[in-house]
Amino acid sequence: VLGKKLEDICSSINEKKLNEEEELLINIYNKQYLIKKSSIYVKDVNKGSIYSLQNISEMQKLERNIRKKLSSKGLVAKYSLEDTIGKSPACVKMKNKAKKYALTNSTILITGESGTGKEMLVQGIHNISDRAQGPFVALNCAALPENLLESELFGYVDGAFTGAKRGGRQGMFELAHGGTLFLDEIGEMPLSLQSRILRVLQEREVMPLGGESIIPIDVRIIAATNQNLSKMVEEGKFRSDLYYRLNILRIHMPTLAERKEDIPLLADKLLQKMQYINLNLKSITEEAKSFLSNCKWPGNIRQFVNMMERIMLLTDGDTITKQDVINAYEDDKESLISNEKEIIECTESINTVDKNLAQMEIELLHKILVEENYNYTKAAKRLGIHRTTLWRKLKNK
Repeated sequence: VLGKKLEDICSSINEKKLNEEEELLINIYNKQYLIKKSSIYVKDVNKGSIYSLQNISEMQKLERNIRKKLSSKGLVAKYSLEDTIGKSPACVKMKNKAKKYALTNSTILITGESGTGKEMLVQGIHNISDRAQGPFVALNCAALPENLLESELFGYVDGAFTGAKRGGRQGMFELAHGGTLFLDEIGEMPLSLQSRILRVLQEREVMPLGGESIIPIDVRIIAATNQNLSKMVEEGKFRSDLYYRLNILRIHMPTLAERKEDIPLLADKLLQKMQYINLNLKSITEEAKSFLSNCKWPGNIRQFVNMMERIMLLTDGDTITKQDVINAYEDDKESLISNEKEIIECTESINTVDKNLAQMEIELLHKILVEENYNYTKAAKRLGIHRTTLWRKLKNK
């Protein structure tokens, strides 16, 4: 083959097209190869080119092995943006922001109440970013004491402290190199560590505990909190410079109360996803979904998922009905059912369905008073109103 043209040796190689694209997928003897061209320059004069070929099946095998090793360490994002279910305006706005922000490498701060699905959204952002093939590392800043949190984040060298692992250990920043580091509950991070995090964000380099050399890193930081960081800054509980460094791109996670129209969609999706809990279940009635939509969910999606699991376990037939839902959270009635539902249930129990709202209210007030032995303070507390308000309502009636 020496002295012959590439096209004569292998007709699949189009040198002109390769000059334009520098990388081509070609077929040689019924096998797929990636061919890459690298030009050779001697004193700024082009002396030729080197063409390297890689077997695609070998590359795929190598990638599978890498993903397998990352997965065994828990460094892979499992969820996509499609796993965040919802068509409500609040949910659509949130996901549109996430898609735009995923295209950048800027730091993202995600705020929202506990149980709204912040980590699922973060994993979705990672999986559509250009870092999707890199590691995804998550750390809960509230789960570890300060000394352990520092070693987890920055790593340590051999003999850095008593009990240190022989040979040292890589920190989360190093493990996330080329990928995404998710710092959950960032508001719980001690002030002493916040300054070190700030330096990493600014300089893009870390120094392990006990180390003497700087390690450059390429990591995208996404932080999340359920606290009001701006208020914490005012109170001196969070560094202002770190807050402004984190607060470049911001996404607010809506509560389940702010996206109630998504509850029927979530119910259908969870019924399908968790069918292994009760294989007899096939569907959920519209009445049951409507009832769930009218409930209060202080624990947000996390609480809703747990409740759906309980409902599925306790349902006997092949369809979840409104009564199945009521039976499932009999013990949680006070925390889940809205005030409107409480009034309806109370008035039904004392046969006042056909009476007007004013009469229903007065009977409800008297009923609670009787149950509390006419203790106005206790009755007002149960009703969620001030004692004076209760007294005035009864007097006016």
